[in-house]
Amino acid sequence: MDAVTEKDFLRWAAGVGIGFDPRYPESRSLRLLSPCDQQARFWVFPHDPTSWPYFAGTVLGGLDEWKSGHLWPHSGRWPDLEQSQSYGDAVRNVLLRGAGIPSGWTGAVQFNRDEEDELVAVLFGYQLFGGCEYDDLFFVPDHGRQLLQTDHHDVIHVSCATKERVQKLVIYMAEAGYELPTELPDLTFIRPEWMVRPKPGSVSDGGVI
Repeated sequence: MDAVTEKDFLRWAAGVGIGFDPRYPESRSLRLLSPCDQQARFWVFPHDPTSWPYFAGTVLGGLDEWKSGHLWPHSGRWPDLEQSQSYGDAVRNVLLRGAGIPSGWTGAVQFNRDEEDELVAVLFGYQLFGGCEYDDLFFVPDHGRQLLQTDHHDVIHVSCATKERVQKLVIYMAEAGYELPTELPDLTFIRPEWMVRPKPGSVSDGGVI
């Protein structure tokens, strides 16, 4: 694992077509920037938290082959691992220390593919204890053709450069037992265009590719 300064990370990310959303630059949300038919889908965390590492690993396995990738916290800064406001913070900090995350680091951290266990451990910590948007994490594989984001709404998003690639990912996830959601995870979640609106009087939504 290597710590990468914010400046160096953003320069590298721009080189693979990833950067802050130009529509909302102050949000510090990453997205695919190159001209493309960008498509995104999300999958809801499974009910059983003990399965979340496998779930995250499955999503990582659905990306194009990667040799390394960067994790970027939405806030741009990693937690002070010596300070805990709750038991949840304390457990998360233990996971981060074990994975080698520098305390209070401003910037990204880079993992090689043979460090995937540590990468999944960090994702798991944020899946469990992410309570707001600044707890969201972005994973940028070295090729920059997809972008993964853990979300405090208890979902993982993946953006792909083309409709064909996201369809391939949807099929891969379904074969692994993870279908697209048919309902929004909560009332504050913005409905994506690919998810059809419920018919009048219906209590459920339908997902379409």
